Amino acid sequence: MPTLSPSRPWTAFERGESKPARPIRWLLLITLLAGAVCCNQGSPQQIAARQDLKATTRTEHVRVFLIDGKTGGKDCTAKAVAVDTQLPVAGPALESALGALLTLGQDPYDTRTGFYNALHNSPLTLDKIERRGAEAVIRLNGYLDLDDPCDGQRALTQLQETVLQFPDIQHAQFYLEGKPLQEALAGK
Repeated sequence: MPTLSPSRPWTAFERGESKPARPIRWLLLITLLAGAVCCNQGSPQQIAARQDLKATTRTEHVRVFLIDGKTGGKDCTAKAVAVDTQLPVAGPALESALGALLTLGQDPYDTRTGFYNALHNSPLTLDKIERRGAEAVIRLNGYLDLDDPCDGQRALTQLQETVLQFPDIQHAQFYLEGKPLQEALAGK
């Protein structure tokens, strides 16, 4: 029987045994792990369940709304698209979705999807959410720093869609530093 040597690798294959199937096992394991990591968007049932969340349901996955393209010019119409976001910790769906939207970062385009975030320069924080039945009153602190005249409408669309995605909320009002958000946007 050969002796073990630190300078020479020793395997069962060298002892005359058949070659182990480890490389195949490792390849399968790596493939499974890579699939789980890169495609961690959830099954269609999980995504559908996130779409039916109530505003107060605790969750680790929310949707935020971004803008599909930035056309610029005089055409301020913008289509909001849902982007699934995983949270670091579970929280109430509405509060977590708004928090996730407001903290996406300084990059105007989402690095995962390429969609536009009109709020990227605006250092906004969520102060309070008040619920009155199917209505939500959202109070924000900070200020709006928008890139072009159309970004006001885009930012409002992002906020509205993020709040109104919940079936138990039918209407949303936004306030910035105690004033209606529409007033702040009118001056932009």
